[in-house]
Amino acid sequence: MSQNEHTADKSQRQSRPRNITVLSIFVLLISLFHLLKLSQVITQWEMLSALPITVSPFYLAADGFVWGISGLILSWSLWTGQAWAAKAGLVLALLFAGAFWIDLIWISEAEQLQTRWLINLVFTILGLPAVFLSLNLTNSRVFFSGNPAKIN
Repeated sequence: MSQNEHTADKSQRQSRPRNITVLSIFVLLISLFHLLKLSQVITQWEMLSALPITVSPFYLAADGFVWGISGLILSWSLWTGQAWAAKAGLVLALLFAGAFWIDLIWISEAEQLQTRWLINLVFTILGLPAVFLSLNLTNSRVFFSGNPAKIN
């Protein structure tokens, strides 16, 4: 590829929208939190196994691994504008919210659930539409399409 073709290709590709940059960083932070959770479960496995908790350390480790790795992949795909990133982001946002609420209801003690359910509901009600809006703005759709002339 010549220098002119390379420059023309770069100029045709729209720069990453700010909302996608923010979303990508936010997803990265959540994935790093889950990878930290995974590392803590692994290092504290024996102690967790001895505690009278309702879930096994394996579940906690699997949860940290799945959300950590999927978050890293999603963050990278949003950052680089992969064509499948927007759909993956929508699906993972729904799955994450559903898994969060299942964990909250299944794992939390009744007292903790009573004190935290409202703020968690507010974050869910505000967070999901924010992700959907961010991924469906025209500039986002153009960025993920890779073709500035094509708007779906």
